[in-house]
Amino acid sequence: MEYRRFGQTDMKLSAIALGGLLAHYEGVRGHPPADEKRRIYLRASELGINLFDMGYGDEVHIPEELKGPSEERYFSLKVGAPRAQDLEGLIDAQLRNLHREAIDILRVHHSAFTRDAQLAERIDELNRAGKVRSLCLIRHHRTDQEAYAERGPEPEADADLVIYNYVCRWQAPGIELSANADKGVLIMKALGSQWLSWEDKTRTDWSNASKETIVKLSARGEAMWDDLELAFPIIAGPWHELADPGEEIPRTERAVQWVLKNRGVSSVLVAFASAAEVEEALGVK
Repeated sequence: MEYRRFGQTDMKLSAIALGGLLAHYEGVRGHPPADEKRRIYLRASELGINLFDMGYGDEVHIPEELKGPSEERYFSLKVGAPRAQDLEGLIDAQLRNLHREAIDILRVHHSAFTRDAQLAERIDELNRAGKVRSLCLIRHHRTDQEAYAERGPEPEADADLVIYNYVCRWQAPGIELSANADKGVLIMKALGSQWLSWEDKTRTDWSNASKETIVKLSARGEAMWDDLELAFPIIAGPWHELADPGEEIPRTERAVQWVLKNRGVSSVLVAFASAAEVEEALGVK
């Protein structure tokens, strides 16, 4: 496992991190049993992953063996766009579960942070109080993506969570600006998001496909229309190019490693559906 420094912090993150589990399961596979979730966490840790994402509900399945004070493991918490007065309570609930005193990386939507002065002030207070070690802004909404590609990171934040993968590269200029500013970069959607299975993404001829193709292939069916503006450019593209000659479906490892070629990337958050998927993405034979 490779480890990369997280911006200007003293944290060295595994190049591949365990993303929010529910984000994958809800999109394609449904909920696996709790014992499989436990195996995912423990196998990830065994293979050198030291960053674990929370905020999707699966944090209740984090094994006790991974909790407690440690400089060998880090936890990222997505809170989205909370009210300033609710933030400390959200963090405290997670800290009680983790048996820890601080959240290593707090993730907040860029739009909420820049528009809500009270929220930004509260984050700063919790940082100075030692409950939050670093702030990462989520670049999920289109306007936040565009701002990042054009202007790069906010000076008050330590990092950004960015959409970037083999078929969706247009936020690369923002990653370069982050590298120049010595800011951290976490990556989401490295495998093209949770809405379609890896097999469907890599087998589909996207040169002859449309947004309707995604609706047809998605487990969400017609409900997928609500997210197509975001989903289509993330999913639609030549994933098959990652395959070796004679290989029908490329290993997810190749998509992850393509992202990691960008030295501005600190860590790639990947949502795994099984311990076997963890091994494939990390190149375990």
